[in-house]
Amino acid sequence: MNIKSASLAVMLSCPYIDAFAQELDNQPDTLPEVVITSVKAKETATGPIHKYKASQARTATKSETPINETAQSVSVVSSEQIRDQSVQTLADTLKFVAGVDAGQRGRRGLDDFSIRGFVQSDYVLRDGMRMFYDTAWVQSEPFGFERVEVMKGPASVLYGQTGPGGFVNVVSKQPTDKPLATVGLTLGNYDQQQWTADFSDALNKDGTLRYRLVALTSESDDKVDFVDRSRTYIAPSLTWDISDRTSITLLTSYQKSHYVPVRGLPAEGTVLSNPNGNIPLSRFVGVPGLDKYETEISLFGYEFSHMFNDTFTFRQIVRYSTFNVDGAFTESSSTNNTPLPANKLNYPRRLNVRNLSAQMWTMDNQLAAHFNTFRVKHDMLIGADILHYNMGRTFTNRSLTALNLFQPNYGATVVGAPAVVANSTGSDMARQYGVYLQDLIKFGDGWNMQLGLRHDETDLLQTRINNSRVKSDPSKTTGKAGLLYAFENGWSPYISYSESFLPLTGNTADGSPFKPETGEQYEAGIKYESPDHQFGTTFALYDLKRQNVTTTDPNNSGFSIQTGEQRHKGFEFETTGQLTDRLNVVATYTYIDAEITKSTTNTLGKRPILVAKNMANVWARYDLSGWVQGLGVGAGARYIGNQAGNGENTFNVPSYTLFDAGLYYNTASWRFALNARNLANKQYIAGCASMTQCYQGDPRTVMLTANYSFK
Repeated sequence: MNIKSASLAVMLSCPYIDAFAQELDNQPDTLPEVVITSVKAKETATGPIHKYKASQARTATKSETPINETAQSVSVVSSEQIRDQSVQTLADTLKFVAGVDAGQRGRRGLDDFSIRGFVQSDYVLRDGMRMFYDTAWVQSEPFGFERVEVMKGPASVLYGQTGPGGFVNVVSKQPTDKPLATVGLTLGNYDQQQWTADFSDALNKDGTLRYRLVALTSESDDKVDFVDRSRTYIAPSLTWDISDRTSITLLTSYQKSHYVPVRGLPAEGTVLSNPNGNIPLSRFVGVPGLDKYETEISLFGYEFSHMFNDTFTFRQIVRYSTFNVDGAFTESSSTNNTPLPANKLNYPRRLNVRNLSAQMWTMDNQLAAHFNTFRVKHDMLIGADILHYNMGRTFTNRSLTALNLFQPNYGATVVGAPAVVANSTGSDMARQYGVYLQDLIKFGDGWNMQLGLRHDETDLLQTRINNSRVKSDPSKTTGKAGLLYAFENGWSPYISYSESFLPLTGNTADGSPFKPETGEQYEAGIKYESPDHQFGTTFALYDLKRQNVTTTDPNNSGFSIQTGEQRHKGFEFETTGQLTDRLNVVATYTYIDAEITKSTTNTLGKRPILVAKNMANVWARYDLSGWVQGLGVGAGARYIGNQAGNGENTFNVPSYTLFDAGLYYNTASWRFALNARNLANKQYIAGCASMTQCYQGDPRTVMLTANYSFK
């Protein structure tokens, strides 16, 4: 800008014209360049993610290590992506993650998913801690998540007993630094109705004491006759920054759910031919009024951290949780692989009643040390964790009349008195004690090495009312190692090795207890992250084995022996983030070559059930504010390839492709969203577990959401 040319404006408004003009004459003709920069808040491993792309994930290393410096594949789904896709379950959240097939058992009211071809539904962590020890009878509430992290492959070094495929860690919404107040309403087809509230603010002037309250109530029907569901969720939390070095966060939640489980249909009439035609996918095979589940989940815990100095930090996570289930579901009572009689009409059934009550407390103590030795940087973690779990269980069966699948009669169907299942009724107890050591080492210009070692001691006791008592105390040492080189251009090639172990209850025919099931994985890949950290890509190759799997004893069919093994080899591609200022994209491709490599049954050499060889997904959200302020649009497609329909691979489940869409509009205080999943209303089977259980896929769902934010 020319200062002399601007002096006329000053002369017109300033009384000290002469003196000011003389001063201006002595100034240079142009002002020095002024550079204005904006500082973006640093992303934390548990806080909000800008758009879709996360730069950090604590799950992989229990530290603030960037994803692009982690020598193992990990995926993160942000709360913004969860909101844009209007997901209703954890399975919905995972449907665009590479290597994951979610919801392949339909709408049972459970968090069904597999990772790298292994069913991992039992391994859901919340804030880094196991939700429950050996049951997947829960369904998490996505509205309470800040982010969802998927760890792929064995991870026992940091987390103890887990399956070989990996696990899902959901990160709770916690108190925010800035005030937050939002309420919302969602209405949809199948009488869906959902109310939400999310509030956070400081409780004192300096902001060191903050609260958050997340709440939801929802209910809906289903395409399947007589099926409905409802849920109430509330999660208060409180953070106290005791000092600059010490803080504690209290995390609590309560969830009560009611759902009628959709247990699937026979293969004959869904994926296989039936002389009577196709069974309507809306057919309910249960007993109206009896098939239902009531669940209650309570969590109470805290996260405490204290920084002693620049070198040492202590962190402790403690949680106590309770879980109760009261309900029943109907399934086929067929004892062979031909579930329907000769006329292919009548479905033989029985009612399974389940009453479960469990309590668990967990503690994880971590001491982190950051130091240098010569020119090598160390981020060392020493930890000790404890898990105590108790469950009481009562299993009862009742005989039912067969159901005509084409002309059903839901009249008087219960024909037998309740019969307690003695070998399933009783109590379970588990105690796990683990110590672990991890060192994240940086050296040279971009080398990152990850080393880890853990030892676990476990006590398991299974007591049943038929006087059986099975006790075992397996122990195991597991390890991991990884090497990654981070180039300055954002590319990071890596290799890694990791192990898992899972104790099993039960014994062989000679009374010998089962050995722990183990897993090992070799992985190699390359990651990329853009300089602004808003876009990233991962390519991963892996060879994963599951060993000591129980199979039927060929000499005594009433017992099992451990000669089984599965081998899954695969390739994954995942890209996430902002391609432009207006375009956010998630795109994945998964290839899994899975085979049962050891077995005493006719499944040897076969492909495991519920494992698609090819999967691909894409989701894109585009900001149309250049045309209409506040307007945005989203679109996506999901492809799941053919799957084996049963263990013997005698039939396949056909592939399917689904389309999703979203339309968004934002004003100063309001946000409106119109979402549709399975836009073409495709009729499909999501997966089959056997000839008797083929699970109906999700119908088209349309949801209109309105959120209001108080300023």
